[in-house]
Amino acid sequence: MQYTKITPHNPTLWTARQEPFESARACYWQEIVSSGEALANQNLSAKIALLGFCCDQGVLRNQGRIGAKHAPDKIKSAFAKLPVPSAVLDAFGDNRQALSKLVADMGNVHCVDNDEMLANALENTQTVFAQKIKNYLNNNSLPIGLGGGHEIAYASFLGLYQHLQDKASQAPSKQTHLPKIGIINFDAHLDLRQNDVASSGTPFRQISELVGAEHFHYLCVGVSRFSNAAALFDRAASLNVSMISDDDCNRLAFDEIAKRLHTFCDALDVLYITLDMDGFSSSLVPAVSAPAAKGFSLDFAEQCLDLLFATGKVKVVDFAEINPKYDTDDKSVKVAARLLAGVIERHLLHGFGA
Repeated sequence: MQYTKITPHNPTLWTARQEPFESARACYWQEIVSSGEALANQNLSAKIALLGFCCDQGVLRNQGRIGAKHAPDKIKSAFAKLPVPSAVLDAFGDNRQALSKLVADMGNVHCVDNDEMLANALENTQTVFAQKIKNYLNNNSLPIGLGGGHEIAYASFLGLYQHLQDKASQAPSKQTHLPKIGIINFDAHLDLRQNDVASSGTPFRQISELVGAEHFHYLCVGVSRFSNAAALFDRAASLNVSMISDDDCNRLAFDEIAKRLHTFCDALDVLYITLDMDGFSSSLVPAVSAPAAKGFSLDFAEQCLDLLFATGKVKVVDFAEINPKYDTDDKSVKVAARLLAGVIERHLLHGFGA
């Protein structure tokens, strides 16, 4: 059985209002996001590569409510309608042809499971997704994954890890040590579950086993004591996991949060950021598998992202757990689209530099 399917860039998603009577600076993302295939045909790669992970097999295995596999195209469509910020136009100009090399839609990787638990379906899809993430990194692009369930995290990390392994093996000195990779997970859940199969609740335990406990550098921001059993906090302690609780996110001055983020990041070489949308307050993002009673705010997350991108260490980003089946007026999707737009703006202005 074929467990994984790949679909290309879908131009029908990339539509927005037209502004024929405005200047060239009335520019929307739908006008300049390119097809990955079109750029590849010109032997070009974009600064940022968007790839959908249409999979919630891990959510199903984790006894959650499925539907997240429908989110990638919804997020792309909502993002398409947002204007390109003035700062990006100031940095890169308003020529549409030049701007079209900034962001590419690489299509989607689908898990073909017919909403049934299938052995190997998730694992095969993660392997395919990881290979694509590795390829984008090899081309010096920032991969941004759009899930899908939080099982995307293992696939995203695996692609980054394989890229760094290959890079080390090809170095003249044949490096024996990889750069130190830090994982920053915005999430109410630790996702360190012990299980007989991989799921949306196991990715960070799987990563710890992949790299070894001594090379596992993990910070969970927004973790809730009401969303994780004591056994998970015990496992986190045994793996030296760093945590900022949902209470801390809401009660501490941001200067203290910033200090903790800097302490975590300063000792690391590379950052992988994963945003599980169930970390946000359910009043803001209700359409997820497991809505958070408390959660953190959009402003809090954006301040954190400002700080993290300013380090210049971010190499992979992904979004997880938006479930359009439970959305109203695309409320949750629009939050994800705004965050995506902010991540892209930060990387274009502070990642590669203009």
